[in-house]
Formats: sequence, structure tokens, C-alpha cells
Amino acid sequence: MQGGYSLTHIAAGIAVVALLMLGVGFYAIYQELASLRSQVEGLNTRYEEISESLEEVQGAFESSRGDIESIASSLESIQDRVSKIEERLGSAATQSDLDAVARELASLTQQLEDLQARIQALEESGAEAGERLDQLAMALQDLQARLASLEERVDEVYASLYFPVTVVDGTGTPVVLLERPERIVSMAPSATETLYYVGALDRVVGVDQYSDFPPELNEAKEAGEVEVIGGYWNPSIEAILSLEPDLVVGVASVPNHIQVKKVLSAYGIPVILLPDNSLEDVRESMMIVGKATGEVVGAYEAVLKFDMAVAAAGLLLEGVDPVETAVVVWPNPLFVVGGGTWEHEVIELAGGVNVYGDTQGWPQVSYESLLEADPDVIILMGGHSDGGVTVEGFIEALESQLGEAAREIDAVASRRIYVLLDEYNDSFARPSPRTVLSIYVLAVLIQPSAFDIQPGDLPSEVSPETLDVLGLLEGRVPEEVLEFLGEALG
Repeated sequence: MQGGYSLTHIAAGIAVVALLMLGVGFYAIYQELASLRSQVEGLNTRYEEISESLEEVQGAFESSRGDIESIASSLESIQDRVSKIEERLGSAATQSDLDAVARELASLTQQLEDLQARIQALEESGAEAGERLDQLAMALQDLQARLASLEERVDEVYASLYFPVTVVDGTGTPVVLLERPERIVSMAPSATETLYYVGALDRVVGVDQYSDFPPELNEAKEAGEVEVIGGYWNPSIEAILSLEPDLVVGVASVPNHIQVKKVLSAYGIPVILLPDNSLEDVRESMMIVGKATGEVVGAYEAVLKFDMAVAAAGLLLEGVDPVETAVVVWPNPLFVVGGGTWEHEVIELAGGVNVYGDTQGWPQVSYESLLEADPDVIILMGGHSDGGVTVEGFIEALESQLGEAAREIDAVASRRIYVLLDEYNDSFARPSPRTVLSIYVLAVLIQPSAFDIQPGDLPSEVSPETLDVLGLLEGRVPEEVLEFLGEALG
């Protein structure tokens, strides 16, 4: 307690000194943000929760049929909001004001992306108003540039005013960052992907050996710009220290990450361990990383897109009859996805009922339990193409344990057994913003009729090369959702 008390006062002192040193230039920026207080009040509901997200998605479907004047009216409304922000900048802002401004900018950015998609749809439809559409497109680009400028100014204030900042990580531990981190190390693929989605990947100098997304990260590793610090389960403390990081990010469920946190704390290196049990933890992780890195606008933008993609899946599968499903983590011995996991939530969002939902985590179960559960669909997590997990091998393992009784399992009898490979497997196995892609992949496998296809038309080995999920989604979800899912594929 005494040490924490001293650190708080030291941090406060550093903040005061930093503010005094900023001078007139940063003070002017600081002054500019205060009058936003009246505009940002009421924005603390983070996009009005999922109910409003559903309304936004439904609106996106309907707005694709909107006319030119509707688009023009929307642009004028956004232009007025941006102008008011620019004109009324004036007095002091608090940290909560900055967070609210970030939410406002993220919301405006999303609205402009929606309008851009509507303009493109009208252009592609051959609407007879080419000159008017060109004018609207130019006005939209101008607004996007003005918003980008505002985001840069907010980022400047974050860098100078926002720090020191305290975030509470997945272990419930407050972590203090005295300044914006410039050298970041990630100990988990999900953490690396979260850093990417909030906009902090360019400051990552070290990752675990399994971090391979986005594609440019692999290029940076090959070029020696990003170092590998060991495995996901056993990161090297020596390798991490050699990179002289000012922030290390891992996950709370890995015991060795907790040990690394204890050791590096003695060196004064902040370590944040992200929560990784549920889809809500994925959302929370985006905000934790955004605040820790000063990329709060990027974090809010990522959360908005994530929420929209989840909500669109709910609309797409609304009214379907759930299908009993088992997901196998490893076939021999048999480990499955149980309750209390993000994968369990994905199964349910994809129109399935997890037959092992009454268990917790990823339990080892008997083959007899699978016979008793009798799922209609079995999905195998196969890793990458050379992972060695195959449908044939799994059926052989079933038959060796159960004999002819294995054929009594509905999924075996109907040949509705699938193995996830490559990006489709990774998006399901890693609790990051990319996880939303796996909802749609599993939805196609569990509820193929919702996509106007038959189970027999599905491949047993499911990867982007064998099943074009994005193609099946065209016309069924908003373009913004397709873009977000496409980004998840790299």
C-alpha cells in the first residue's frame, strides 16, 4: 500500500511537470477541447448497447435503397456536427471528455463509411444523377479529411495530456503507464491482433512465435524489424528485456504470462494481461489496449465494427432452429469446447447448441459421451493445412473406440463433420477482433439453409480456399461488415 501511495504521487507530479513543459502550443490544443463537453454528454453508453447496434444494422440494410437526397441530407447533418466541433473548441477538457470525443469521432467515421457505401451502390446501379453523385462524393471526402485532422489533433492531446494513465487488466490489477509506449512486446497472437485493430501495430517490436497476423507482421519479422520472443506458453524473459519495451501485452489465462508480469514489474516495465474468456472480454481488451497505447479513437472504431458484425449475424440467423453441435479441440484423446468460453458463445451465435455447454473450459471427455450427446454437426479445430487433423482420422478414432455404434451419431451418419483450417481456424481459436469471422464460418456449417446451400455442398476441409464465406454473405450483410470480415482474412 505504501509503495502504491508513493507511485501515485510521483505519477501526479510527473503529469504536472509535463503539462507545464508543454507550453503555449499544447495549451492551445488543450484549451480547444473543453467546449465539447456539452456535445459529448450522453455518449457514455458505448453505441447505445447492442439494441442500438441492431437498429444500426437494420438501418444499413434499408439505407442501401436510399435515394440521393437522403444521402445529401445525411451529409449536411454530419457536416454541421463537424463544423460545430471545429467552431466551438475553447476551454479545458478532462480525461473523460477525451474518451467521449473519441467515441464521437468513431461514430462519425462509421456514418461516413455507411454513406460512402450507399454512394457506391447508387453509382454501380447506374443512377441517373452522375454529377450530383460526384458532388456528394467530393463532399464526403472533404468530411473524411476533416475528421482525420480532428483525430490527429485528439491523438496529439492524448500523447501530451492523457498520460499518465491507469488501466485495469484481465487480472484485476491496475497498471500505470507514465507516457505513451513506443516499444511494445506481445506474448500472444490474440494480443498482437488486438494491437493491430486499435492501430498500435507499428510500435510492436517483439511477438510470440505464433503471431502471424496481419500479413505485414510476417514481412516485418522476416526483415528483422520485429523479433520473436519465444512461444505462446513460454515467452523468454531475457528476449523481452533485450528489446527494452515500455509495454508488454499478454493474456490472463496463461500462467507463464502471469509469471512474466511479476518478473518484469521488478524492472519497472508495465505488463497488461488481457481478459480472454468471452466475446465481451474481446471488446474490453480493445478498450484496454486502446487506452494503454493512446489509440482510443482506433479502439472505439474497432468496437463499433465488431458490434455491427455481431449484430448482423444475429439478424441473418434470426428465427432459425438451433442445431446440436460439438466442437472438438483435439480428437485423440478427445478434448471439446465447453461453456464459459468465447468459442461456446460463437457456437450459439452461429445457430448452434453446444452439446457440451454444461461443462467449463475445454474438458477432456469420453467417446461414449459424444455418442450419448449425439450432435447433428461436429466441427474439428484443425489448425493449419499441415496440422494432421482430418475428418477421416477422426472417424477412425471414433470407430476404434465405439465400434459400429459410432455410425449411430447423427453427424457421422449424415457426414456433417468438418475440419477448420488456416484463417478460419485461427479466427475461432484466438479471442481477438477477428473472432467475429468465425461466427459466420460456423453459421454456414451449422445453418447452411440460411445461405441457400445444402449440407452436401460443403467441403469437409473448410478454409478460405475451399469455402468462400464472404461470397455467400454478399447481399446478406452490410458492406461495412463484409469489409471488416475481409480484413480478418488479411
